[in-house]
Amino acid sequence: MSTRTLNRQTKARIIAIPLALIIAGVWYYTSRGNTTGPENRDTTSASVAHVGDCMQNKGSESAPDLSIVDCGASTAEYKVKERYALDHACYEGYSQYQLTRRGRAQFTLCMQKLIQ
Repeated sequence: MSTRTLNRQTKARIIAIPLALIIAGVWYYTSRGNTTGPENRDTTSASVAHVGDCMQNKGSESAPDLSIVDCGASTAEYKVKERYALDHACYEGYSQYQLTRRGRAQFTLCMQKLIQ
């Protein structure tokens, strides 16, 4: 019976391949459900809102459901004044909306309440 020893390169492959698969799996799992990516095609979603867009809250203050509406419409409640990637604190007097995923802010909208 002969005993073979593994060389360094083989040992490195035995460790590197499963590690790479684990990293790829974690990346895939955490990237699912991304609502700010190009696969989000809803043109009225808050995730595609830009500075100057007007918004309507179809939800509540504690659970907002924002949609882009025409600024001349009677349903327009807010106007987007600033948009930031990730987490950001808005200036005093602005309403703030953040979309979070797994506890992390994806973007922040700073909005001015429209007088109706």
